[in-house]
Amino acid sequence: MINVPERSIEDIAAAIKSIRKSKNLTLREVEIQSEGIWKAVVVGSYERCDRALSIKKAISLANFYQVPLDQLLGLAPELISKPDGRITLDIRRTLQLKVPSTEIGILQNFLTLLCAKRRDWNGEVLSIRNSDLTTLALLLNRTETTTYEWLAENRLLLATRT
Repeated sequence: MINVPERSIEDIAAAIKSIRKSKNLTLREVEIQSEGIWKAVVVGSYERCDRALSIKKAISLANFYQVPLDQLLGLAPELISKPDGRITLDIRRTLQLKVPSTEIGILQNFLTLLCAKRRDWNGEVLSIRNSDLTTLALLLNRTETTTYEWLAENRLLLATRT
């Protein structure tokens, strides 16, 4: 059984905001892309804990962001790293990604350089250190959290549950 720590309403609000930011969306862009279903002021008030989020609305918002409900609410078990402090990436998956070409290009270049530096040429998976996540976040102009979430959303992580 996986132990999931309790979350406060502030933690949940921060998770909702983090998901939006990981999608590189402003509140206004959420309203536009949802064709007005999600008003900027409403989503912003969920993110600030100014408004209660019903389960029905949470499910709908998770569907809009195309993330699992537990991830939207910050309830997903931590998969960031193995006990040895590494994150395992699925290199094969990078060929299947349908994300902006600059982000995938940056990721592929980063992984190629890392493989060359470490002389690791299996081409299927690569374990990176938590410090490598920081470097990747800087290259993608994201935080470590949103970089990790982006990797998770694109199913690039092969980490084990601890």
